[in-house]
Amino acid sequence: MGQGWELFNVSLLQCASAAGGYQLWGKFFSKQKFLVRSLAIPYPVPELAGYIANAPFAGPIAKKGLLSLPDEILDMILMHDDLPIFDSACLAITCKKLLALAERSQFLECGRDNVSAGWAGCQIVCLGEYATLEKAPENLFPPDMKANMRTYFKAKDMEDTEDCYAGLYEINCVDATHNGVLYHGVWEYRHRDFVASLPVADRRLFIAAMGVTFPERYDWALFNIVKHEYVRAGALAELSGRPDDVQPFLQNCPIDLGTALLTRFCYSSDPSTSLNNKSVGIHHGKWVGDRFTVDTIERVKQRQPKLEWKDVTDEVIADIKTIYVDEYEKPWEELPRRYCDQRSEAWYFTWDDAKMLNELLPGFRPLKPSRKPPSLRRKSPSLHSTLKSTSTVTRRRCASL
Repeated sequence: MGQGWELFNVSLLQCASAAGGYQLWGKFFSKQKFLVRSLAIPYPVPELAGYIANAPFAGPIAKKGLLSLPDEILDMILMHDDLPIFDSACLAITCKKLLALAERSQFLECGRDNVSAGWAGCQIVCLGEYATLEKAPENLFPPDMKANMRTYFKAKDMEDTEDCYAGLYEINCVDATHNGVLYHGVWEYRHRDFVASLPVADRRLFIAAMGVTFPERYDWALFNIVKHEYVRAGALAELSGRPDDVQPFLQNCPIDLGTALLTRFCYSSDPSTSLNNKSVGIHHGKWVGDRFTVDTIERVKQRQPKLEWKDVTDEVIADIKTIYVDEYEKPWEELPRRYCDQRSEAWYFTWDDAKMLNELLPGFRPLKPSRKPPSLRRKSPSLHSTLKSTSTVTRRRCASL
């Protein structure tokens, strides 16, 4: 039958059952909706910019009370570990000063990212059942982590477990798909009653502060934030025969950013994959042990303007084509174009769009985003050739074990 394959977040000790059944064959030819959604960094709703425009100047703006405190103290209050993100947002919307400070310090932004893109910036891997802790690469399991795991297994009299999924299943990994790891916005049923109970003016402010959206853009990409490489979603849409499919999730395309990641972040000590292809070496992926996000090229370039990035889209597409051709034993041009039903598991593709917000704000009229320049609608050498950044880690950080 061959070995099974599962998704693991090594940073957070979480796991997720990838779509497509037990073996890697089924997973590769299935859309990994959870995987892409958990990496996708959202945008705030456009209304937020209007609320924080012309914010009060930095520093105390009152002689007494909360607003008499320095901005650094206000930051500490908003970001206190004992204050849940929603409570902090409630404090932030009490006045423009606090709202602007929370957004300027990236507190609200990081909060939205952390709850919406639960695996962004984390060390994740698709691990084979026959992967052993002994043979696993050190960039995936550093020596100190291996030592801690073996100490744990020995204390529990479970030494044999490190030969199955490298022992990760036996250290109480939480199933992320059953843990509410993905935040879908303020309209979500878990938050709707609270948001609806707010006065309309406060409700608008709260939605502006905590709403998340994924605007229709043409420069979404999968980023490896360790090796500074990226894969463009638009090129995968063209490969699937649907060049205008909405990014980043490409709901109607059989090949998407999840497919691209699967070609590079799988690992097992055993080469059995149930795929006919052997040349790509998918069981020893080039990105094993790395960290990832799904973001827009423009936003990454604006935030990180000094470190060079490499576009590896063509390399990844070549691997995808090779796997497809070897599997179906036909030239790429003769392979049938499969399309996906975008209604399948639509929950992964919901956020605070105009339809959802209209349920909370009857008569809601969203601001129309500015039209993107033509260079963002198709592949542009000037935009995609070289990216630069100031650091190797994005805003979203996961603590390593």
